Formats: sequence, structure tokens, C-alpha cells
Amino acid sequence: MIMGRCEQTYLEKPLSGFWQHLSGLLQRLGQTITRLDQLAQQRQQLREMDDHLLKDIGLSHADVERITGKRFWDDPLGTQDRMDERYRTATKGSGQ
Repeated sequence: MIMGRCEQTYLEKPLSGFWQHLSGLLQRLGQTITRLDQLAQQRQQLREMDDHLLKDIGLSHADVERITGKRFWDDPLGTQDRMDERYRTATKGSGQ
């Protein structure tokens, strides 16, 4: 009986660490897949906008081609890409 408790305690600690690590890994993987899907939807919506809507948001067809022509895993929030100054000033102004 005593030996059984020792074995169980000894084996539980590494397994719980493994399962916690696996759980965290699966959560990050799910978040990444969700983000990539969001980016794909946003890029598709940009491609479908007409000239009037693009003008309203301050983009040209060249801007849309540059944005939508990226690889699907290129996340502008996850990289050190330089943010366009128009968006940087709009972000600062909206928080005040």
C-alpha cells in the first residue's frame, strides 16, 4: 500500500507537466489557426471592395494588391513590419 502511493505520486508529476505543456501547445495552435482564418477573411473582403469603398478607407488598388498578395501566414501584428503612418496616427488619435 505505501509503495503504491509512492509510485503514483512519482508518476503523476511528470505526466501532469506533460499534459499541461500539451494543453498550452494546443491552445496556441488553435489561436494561430483562428488568426490565420481571420486574416484570410479580411484579405478576401478587401479584394471584393469597389473603388468607392476603397477610397472611403484611404486605400488604392495598389495598396490592396500589396496587402492581399502576402503569404497566408504573414501576420502584420505578429511581425516587425513597419506600420503605415496613416494607421499609426489613426490608432493614437482614437485612444484619446
